[in-house]
Amino acid sequence: MAADLSNLNLELAQNMESLTEQIQEVLSLIFKGFYKGQLKFIEEAKQKTKEIDTLLGKVQKFVTTDPSLKTEEIASAASILSNYQKIVFDLEKLSQQTETKNKEGILFTEKAVTELEELFRGIRNLFLHLNDIVLTRNAVLVDYVLKEKKRYKQLARQFAVEHEERLIKGICLARSSSIYLYMMDALEDILWHLQAIIDELKE
Repeated sequence: MAADLSNLNLELAQNMESLTEQIQEVLSLIFKGFYKGQLKFIEEAKQKTKEIDTLLGKVQKFVTTDPSLKTEEIASAASILSNYQKIVFDLEKLSQQTETKNKEGILFTEKAVTELEELFRGIRNLFLHLNDIVLTRNAVLVDYVLKEKKRYKQLARQFAVEHEERLIKGICLARSSSIYLYMMDALEDILWHLQAIIDELKE
């Protein structure tokens, strides 16, 4: 059953908006650290990810203790927060892989960097639209975001297959390929959880 956020406590809606904004910021920091090869951006991303985790704990406590929430609202909110938590795990994976890449001085081809940039930027934009969905549950916007999510998921699969082919041909090194594919997997996972959140929000 979809969560009718218009009937939920304003604090919950505001915290969901804050979670989404912080996820956008962490995605930007991780790619900046990846692109520039600078660990300071990854350290900042890791710190902000911890802040997201702390906020999630606060919101989860609110959901389970607020007497004004109905049983079905609690269930939907809990499902949404569970998917936010899984996104946090994926952000941690992305930070870890980028940190390894930077510390070991691992180089990526221009094509691999361009592919990752396209996905990071696209997914970040989808989270921007998620906040609008939280506020309006606009059916047209929901349809657009889900179509874009599907497109980016297909792109991630395509990029991964093409990358494996480049590895076989010796164009890419095994170490960089391992990191690339781990990152692609985490980005795909984020897309999956984004859809799960939207499925709970839409009517």
